[in-house]
Amino acid sequence: MAQITLAQALKEKNRLTGEIRRLWGLFQHENSCLTDHTRSIDVEKTLQTIEHYTAKLVELKTKIGLANAGNLQNMYRLEEAKNRMAKLNETNGSEDSDREYVRNEGYVYLKRTAVFNEERLLEMKRKLQMECNSLQDKLDAYNAMHKIEFDTPLVD
Repeated sequence: MAQITLAQALKEKNRLTGEIRRLWGLFQHENSCLTDHTRSIDVEKTLQTIEHYTAKLVELKTKIGLANAGNLQNMYRLEEAKNRMAKLNETNGSEDSDREYVRNEGYVYLKRTAVFNEERLLEMKRKLQMECNSLQDKLDAYNAMHKIEFDTPLVD
């Protein structure tokens, strides 16, 4: 078996996933066709290849998961920091006036207030981005140093 880094394993996982998706598309397209149509693939062999690749993908995901046991806290911290960043990006920090229709008064300008104004939100996002960058650097270093054994079924 070949030794590959976790970084390589993650790329391989994406390659396998993409190839399985591509083969499913061919299988679905070619499975049922008009009787005078010549199929471009061997449908039964394609399904066997999908099953083989899927088994290898499960093997690879399992090995990646086990190898990442020492890195789970950083992975989860990064995931949650990205979730917080997304929520902050969706948060309105405007303190401008809005023109709104008020019954019996017509259009009036209403002043907004924000507990976390745009400046404060921007600073929070800047700090979160720094945390994300640091965590990603740790993950990248871990993935470059740690290896697993895996033989790819894919041809380069």
